[in-house]
Amino acid sequence: LRKNRVKPRRGLKTKFSIKVRNQLIERDNGLCVRCGVPYHNIHHITFASSGGEGVKENGVCVCLKCHSWAHSGKEGRRWFELYREERLIGNLLDQVRG
Repeated sequence: LRKNRVKPRRGLKTKFSIKVRNQLIERDNGLCVRCGVPYHNIHHITFASSGGEGVKENGVCVCLKCHSWAHSGKEGRRWFELYREERLIGNLLDQVRG
């Protein structure tokens, strides 16, 4: 018996490709961007469930502890959103202006 899906499948748009995953690991030096220990996961800053795409600007390396924290409430989610604005997008703008 098949159940009807309430939500459509997210598909490939939200997944990080091997190329993007490798770029993220290189950019973040294989370390958690929050605490600096070796990474364990690639985290969607805008959650895949909220339509966050699998692109470099939406991903960061995180350890298990920080990944759990990112999904545990508004504080973690906001920290990573600010990180993206200040560190990732800010650096891209500096490179363009440079």
